This record gives sequence, C-alpha cells and structure tokens, in this order.
Amino acid sequence: MRKTSIVLALIVCVLIPISLMAGARSSTQNGGWTEIDKSEATVPAEPGPAPVLEPVKPEPVVNSASISPEFSMTLSNHFGFMPAQWNFRGAREAGGAYDRPNFELFQWGLIEVAPDMFVFHQTDRYVQQTQANGLHILANIQPFAKWDQLACHQDLPILDSPVPPAFQSSKGKPCDMDAYRNFVSKLVERYDGDGIDDMPGLIFPIKHWELMNEPSFQDMYFQGTPAEYVEVLKVTREAIKEADPEALIVQGGMAGMIHICTDFWQGVFDAGGAAYLDIMNMHSIGHGEHLNIPAFKQFLAHNGITNKPIWVTEVQYQQSHQTRGYTNEDFAKVLARSYVFALANGVDKLFYVNIQMPAFYGSNIPFGEESALFTNQGDQTAVYRAHATIASLLGGLQDTDAVKVISEQVSGWYIEEGQYKFSIGGKTVFALFGRGALPAEIVGQVTVIDIDGAETVMEAAKVRLSDSPIFIIVD
Repeated sequence: MRKTSIVLALIVCVLIPISLMAGARSSTQNGGWTEIDKSEATVPAEPGPAPVLEPVKPEPVVNSASISPEFSMTLSNHFGFMPAQWNFRGAREAGGAYDRPNFELFQWGLIEVAPDMFVFHQTDRYVQQTQANGLHILANIQPFAKWDQLACHQDLPILDSPVPPAFQSSKGKPCDMDAYRNFVSKLVERYDGDGIDDMPGLIFPIKHWELMNEPSFQDMYFQGTPAEYVEVLKVTREAIKEADPEALIVQGGMAGMIHICTDFWQGVFDAGGAAYLDIMNMHSIGHGEHLNIPAFKQFLAHNGITNKPIWVTEVQYQQSHQTRGYTNEDFAKVLARSYVFALANGVDKLFYVNIQMPAFYGSNIPFGEESALFTNQGDQTAVYRAHATIASLLGGLQDTDAVKVISEQVSGWYIEEGQYKFSIGGKTVFALFGRGALPAEIVGQVTVIDIDGAETVMEAAKVRLSDSPIFIIVD
C-alpha cells in the first residue's frame, strides 16, 4: 500500500491558531476501486497560563439543571460534519447537529502538558463555540503525550503531526497507563454535564468519545499492535464510564475495507475489543456511494457484532477517479443517493467532510468547492440543498419507525437503483431513484419533492424516475 502525507496550513480560528493535516493514502480495493483517504487535525497554540473564564442508543442522560433543552432534543439527529468549524451556523442550517473536531484537539499532551499540569483553555474555547451553535461533539482522544512517550518509546520515530514541535511525539501505547487513565477521567469529568468539576458555562456536554483516528495506519496514527489498542481501549472505557456512566465509546474509525484495515480490526476483535465499544465506526473517503456499509456490516457480523449502532464519521466522494470532473450538482445527486441508502440500511449517523473550504487553503487539499455545501464565499450550493432536504424529510427517523427496501442495486462504486419506503412518525415517505417503475402502491395525486427541496403536486402516473432521487409523501 502506497501512502503520502499532505500537510496543510489553514485558517486562524477565533482565538487559537490551528493547522490541518491531510494524510492522503491511495490503494486498490476489491473490484479494482481506487480510494484516497484523508484525515484532519485541529491544533491549538502552545499553551500558556489558563485564562479565567467567566461565569442514542441508549441516549445519554444528564442531570444538571444548566444543560440546554436543545441538547436532549437533538441527540438523535443523524447528521454531522468533520469538522463543522468551517461553518458552524451552516451545519445547523443544513440539518446537522454533530461536529467531529479535527482530532488533535484532544491529544493527551496538549491538555496535560506535563505530569499533573492540566491546561483546558483550548478545548474549553472550542466547546464554547460548538455549544453556542447547538452542536454535539464527537471527541477523539489521542492517548499520546511527549513526556510520557519518552519514558518507554525512544526507539519509535516521531510521526508526522501538525502539532507544535514541543508536543510532537511517537504514538505508542502510553507508558504510564495510570497517568493516562487519570487524564481521561479528568477530561471526561470536565465535559460530562453532571455539575461536578464541569467547564464553566457548559450547556452541551460531550457524550461520545472516540479512541484514536484510524489506528490501523501505523506509520501515521498508532505505532502499536491490535492487542495494545485493546489494552488502551479497555482503560479508556473504564475511565470514561467511571466519570460518566452515560457516555458512549466509538470505534476509532475503520478507514475502509482494504486488508491493512480489516487485518488490524480483526486483531482487535480477536483480542476482545468489541466488548469495549458502544458504536461501530466506518470512514469512506472516495470509496463509493455505498460508504463501505454492506461489506462493513458483513465484517461485523462475521465477528458476532450485530446489535450496535453504525456511524460513518468521514464521508467524502470527490477523492475518487469515478468523480473526476463532477460538478456540485453531480455531487448533490451522489450525496442524496448515498445518504438515502445509508439511512435505509441502518446507519445511525453520517459526518460529511468539507462543509466549506476554509478561508485560507492550499492546492494540496484533495477536494474543493465542487463537493462543498457552501461556496468559498459562503453561499449555499446544490449539495447543501440536497443535504437539507434529506435532513428535513428523513431526519426524524427513529428506532421505532419502519424502513422497507422495495428494490436496491449496488454496482461497483455506484448505487444504480434504490426504492425505499420510510414510515416516520405516522407519515410515509418514499425515496426513489433509478430506472425502475414507480412502486404499484403509489397512485393518484401525490406530492413529489426533488433534492433541491422543490415540491410538485402531480398524478403518480406521470412521475418518472432518474438518477436524481425524488421523495413522494403519502399522508
């Protein structure tokens, strides 16, 4: 497998300078697909003295009277962005309620800068920004601190990282697991919303924690074995649950179904790692409209994992040779087909990468305005309208609702046909695309909504399907 790293200098975000690192990896999957995968990292400035701040399944529960009512109302939302910070307001307007910050933000050594010296002002500032915009955070714990790594991993090379030089380190299993456990406990306690040692002004607690990003890539994100990942995962879960029993632990991003990923995660599951995960997590950067979901579900079932929610926390389509030359309107159709397929096939949450290009960007970023929800000037695009339409029509889907797959055809990279019947809160929504005929039960005068959100009332006999999904509402 050939890998290259792309380091990008990006926007100054509010009060803290940040940078973003995109690791581009290209490989060949089964069936000859070509994938390019990208991950990002937001980095705080080197910490100074901490400023004085003024005063799903199952769904997390909090008891503090200070928690915003919107917190509980939006926990079941299906949509998020990685990261949402390029347009927080736009994320909510598009129907999303989740943010996966660039993962270096919660790196151990950037918070516990020396043993027992905790500096939370950078993460506090980010949490304040996201909660001001009504967004839940999926926080990615990076269990690496330079001062800890030097104790037992001096033989490991320092990996490419966008963090300042003072915090760059190797990425082996923590040397002092007790110190790491203490860090996780303090981190979770600060943002759990129970009123004990919380961040001042916390109204949107963090209830979802992910351990590492794509740990199968051992020359980028983790220099350890699957068994060592499980050791860290077990300690992480114990510390999180002790601090916040309602918090949920998310798998550290399986970056596709290539062998380097399946081999690593098979080792994790063989070592009992699934028992410490509440939510299973796939990444799909250029892998196909199907987002790896059919193969991922088969892989999980092979390991006896059939009853846990599935999230896709990196969704992007532009980094694929199949989409070269695509316009924003083309990507809107791709997103619509993909998201309808994912929701119909049991995916709980979808995090789109590239809500908007950052204000300062370089030519090395492997995607652009063509696949974004907003133009570089902040205007809504066709992809935005498709996302907002799906969120409006299908965003209320709950576990108690029903989804019927009428017909479906996945061919290589594409979903060529999809006919689905969603029964949501007493309302029926048909989501349809492809070359097939309309389902026989749709008759008479119907309301047809396209992916732009435009409504047309017409006779069912006149409706024609195409590669652009339509939604038919039946009262």
